[in-house]
Amino acid sequence: MPGNLVQDDLVLRAVAALHGDVTLYARVDTGPGGVCRIDLAPHAPGCTRQLVVLRGTSAFVDGRPYALTHVTDDGRDLSRLPDTERIARLQEAADPASPCATAHASGSTELDPLLERAAALATRLALPAIAASLPNQARDAHADALGIGTAIDSLRDLQHHAHHLYGRLEPERALSWFLEELGELAQAMRRAEPSVRLEEELGQVAAWCLCMANIARVDLAGALSRAMHEEHGRQLRKYGALRPYVSYEEVS
Repeated sequence: MPGNLVQDDLVLRAVAALHGDVTLYARVDTGPGGVCRIDLAPHAPGCTRQLVVLRGTSAFVDGRPYALTHVTDDGRDLSRLPDTERIARLQEAADPASPCATAHASGSTELDPLLERAAALATRLALPAIAASLPNQARDAHADALGIGTAIDSLRDLQHHAHHLYGRLEPERALSWFLEELGELAQAMRRAEPSVRLEEELGQVAAWCLCMANIARVDLAGALSRAMHEEHGRQLRKYGALRPYVSYEEVS
């Protein structure tokens, strides 16, 4: 493998370690709407695995975020395995000394010892939570029941532009400003202020949601898509059809 690709993998692993992300090698299958499935197939000659960075339930592949909707292990649905076995399978894929990692880095997968320890700690802390979340993700990775794929991609672009406009503040100061804007919105709504004031406050809150996502280094579009699809599934299971909320004003 060319040296620059080896270096890229090592750089990605180093950056992931600094941010508490998990890196592993897997086969990746992407679909419309910014979603993907990964398969933890065993290493084989001519390995087709690639480096995946897991941040929460988002997967970054070649620098692009995807909503991780399905994880399999050589074709077996990982969500159907016991928790301990799920963690073991993920741990194996995340092992920096695995045959796949070694093959991709031409025998040189070592990071600085401090970064190696940081990566090992991040992996140990994150994998149980990732493994526990898999049952909620076990749906067809290429299905978009709500037809919001294009809109979700637009939100992903907005988050990218927000980073260039607002930058990335430290979490404490950003959270204070976000809560201040949220409080102003709550006050405006309780006072039934003119719609132009509500627009202003809602715009500020929405902008700060994008900023907070950038600070937390999460894919807001993927998180919103999952939340909407989970609500879609909940309503269908409970009512057999969609039943959006209705305000008292609409029924009075």
